Order: sequence, then C-alpha cells, then structure tokens
Amino acid sequence: MSGVLLANSTFVQAQEDTTDILIQVLVRKGILSEAEASEIQQEVSTVLQVQKAEIVDAAVAEVGNTYRQAESISMPSKLSNIKLSGDARFRYHYENGESRSGENNDRSRWRYRIRLGSIYDFKESPFSLGVRLETATSNDSNNTNFGGFFDKSGGGMNVGQLYLAYRGEDWRITFGKQGTSFYLPKMLWDGDLNPEGLTESITRGAWTFTAGQYIIDEENESKETIGGPSVTDDALLMAQAKWSNGNGLTLAPIVMAATGGTSNFSESGTFSGANSVKYFHDFAFVALPFEYGFSTGDGIKHKIFGAWGTNLEGNELVNDPDSPFFDGNAGQSSKDQVANLGYQFGSAKKAGQQQWSAEYRFMEAGGYTPNLSDSDWAKGQVNQGGYVVNYKKMLTDFFNLSVTYLVGDSIDDDYLASPGKAGDTQVLLIDGVVSF
Repeated sequence: MSGVLLANSTFVQAQEDTTDILIQVLVRKGILSEAEASEIQQEVSTVLQVQKAEIVDAAVAEVGNTYRQAESISMPSKLSNIKLSGDARFRYHYENGESRSGENNDRSRWRYRIRLGSIYDFKESPFSLGVRLETATSNDSNNTNFGGFFDKSGGGMNVGQLYLAYRGEDWRITFGKQGTSFYLPKMLWDGDLNPEGLTESITRGAWTFTAGQYIIDEENESKETIGGPSVTDDALLMAQAKWSNGNGLTLAPIVMAATGGTSNFSESGTFSGANSVKYFHDFAFVALPFEYGFSTGDGIKHKIFGAWGTNLEGNELVNDPDSPFFDGNAGQSSKDQVANLGYQFGSAKKAGQQQWSAEYRFMEAGGYTPNLSDSDWAKGQVNQGGYVVNYKKMLTDFFNLSVTYLVGDSIDDDYLASPGKAGDTQVLLIDGVVSF
C-alpha cells in the first residue's frame, strides 16, 4: 500500500511544481500581476489537495479489496469440509474397595486421556465420514496411567470411532463404530462405549425414534462341531422413543436385548472392559429415562433427571449355574431392578460458569450388566446402591475442572457372585479437561 501512495503523491507533487513555474513565467512577461498570480496559486493548490485526497481514498479502497479477497480464499477443496475436534484430560483417580473379608484395597493413580476426532462432509452429498482416535484399548475407558518409567506403551492411539453416516431431512442412518445415539443416563451407559453396527433414527414432531443393531461377538461358524452347541454371533438390539415437550421435559422409554448366542466371547470378543464380564446373555432390559430442566427467575438453570428399569430375565440370570452371576443359591428372585434419581444446579458451558449435581443409584444383581454400566461407580459392580456427587467449573471457554465423588455399597450382603460381591466402594476423581 505504501508504494501505491508514494507513486500517486509523486505525481501530484509534479503537477504542483509545473504550475508554479508556469505562473512565474507569466508574471515576468507582465501578463499576470503578483496579486493575480497569488490568487491562481491558491486555487490550484486547493484543487490539487482535493485530487490528492481522492487518490489516497481510491488507493486505500483498492488495497482493502485486495486484502478482503485474500481473506476469503478458501481452503484446498479436499480439506474445506473437514470439522476437527478433540479433548485432553488429566485425572487423579483414587479408589477404595472393601472385600467380603473386610479388607480395604486402596489405590491412587495419575492418568491421562486424549481423543482426536474429525468429520468429513462429502460435497453435494448427504454422506459424512467420522473418525476418532483415542488413547488406551479398553472398550469402556480411554485412561492411561502415569508410570512405567516414561514408556509409551499405554499412550498409543487407537480407533475409537469409524463410521459412515447418511442424513436425510429428518432421518439419519449410521454404520460402523460410533458414539451412542440413545438418551441414557451414565449409570446405564458408560461414556467411553462406542458400539459397532447400524443405527437408524427419524424425527416426527416432538418424537425421535432410534433403533440400533450392534455386534457384540464375532464367532467362527466353522468351529461348530456335530452334536455340540451352535456357534452364532451375539448382538445387542436397542430401540427408543424419545419425546420432548419443548419446555424442558423429556421422556425416553427404551428397550435393550442381547440375542441368544451361545458363545461367551470365546472367539474374537476379548471384551477388554475395565470391569467386563465375559457373559452377555439373559438380558432383556426395559427402562424409562427422564429429564426436566427449568430456569428460575435469577437465570440459574436446574435439572432433575433419572431412570427406572428392569431386566425381564434378571431372575433367570442369577439362577443360571453357567452364569458368573450365579452365587450357588438357587431359587433367588427380586434381583432385577435398577433406578437412579439426580438433581443438577447450574450449567457449566462458558468461562466462569459452574454446576453442582447429586445423584442416587440403585442396581440389583440381575438388574443390569457391568458390560455397559458406568465403570467408575462401585468399581463397575452390580448389587450396588450409592450416590454420585459432582462439581464442575469452566475456568475458560476451553478448560474445565471437575471433582466427582462416587460411593457404592452392597444391596444384598448374602449375594456372593463375582460381579456383585464387592462391599463398600469409594472413588474420587479430579479432572482437568481441555477441549479444542
């Protein structure tokens, strides 16, 4: 820009110098008087100053247009439709679990997690491709422990999500390894679980209907022997009808069921959950999650949330001698219920905002499965009742600090099967999360 202004300023100055010389010649020849010459010089000077201002304004406008054009230059076509996101978390994790013999097992760890994701929207197409990389290999935890003398074995990046989605005007189909599309409290669905299979959803007015068909265990059918048990894949089927009144109330009845495959994850399903049980049968679960959010006159947001559910095959589960939920006492009953009820005060979304929440949880021995439930609460065990208290504050728009205290205790002290034999459990989580 300085070069443009300098060239135009030089041109104006040259015009002014030429005019002065011409006036001086006319005065010497007696054609103009001194007074007339002075008057003409003032008029010429005024005209040239106006021209100079017009030239400067035009030059500034021209440079501004060039700058704006440079600003609007689009990214390379192959990158313009990519949305990138991620988060990094640092955690202090303390847990204390009481054994049946009364011994306390204490453990404290420093941990970290990172997730890097991208979604690519194909141009002029309803298709999109999602990919997310995550630390750790467990299906229900992305945490990696500090320690190991600075090794890198626990910090490798793994495929947490890889899916292809097709979106219509009010419906969507997703295939692959994906985040959950269902409305469920964390008690019933660990936030790190990414199911594998097919999801369909459609919205009609206040209703959203969602269905999912997910592969749990892939079996090799050629290993089936004559006279032996059949070898079939196991699957998790889900269906939900979510209703919202537009004023904070949400009801979302859901049905979940595991198919009747006979495998216990013997082929490829290692099921490497932090608290997994290599058994996923006798599971036909129905529940009613709900939520009611509202704001008071001072602008503070409040939320009441919870769920009630039952495993229709829960009593069969705890009475099956081949099940790890069987504790040797046949004829057990009334062990098929789950419930939670919570309250949240405030909503931490932007810098300076904070929130508190408190929640009660109840999960009987046959009421649910530790393969899907929150792996942090009660050490992922069933036959537990207890509570969760959380405080969260947004220190900036991208960094938050939270403290969570989780407590569980046995509902039935006489129940001794491995997924539910833990006594009192206490867990403290202190998290610092950076989102980008």
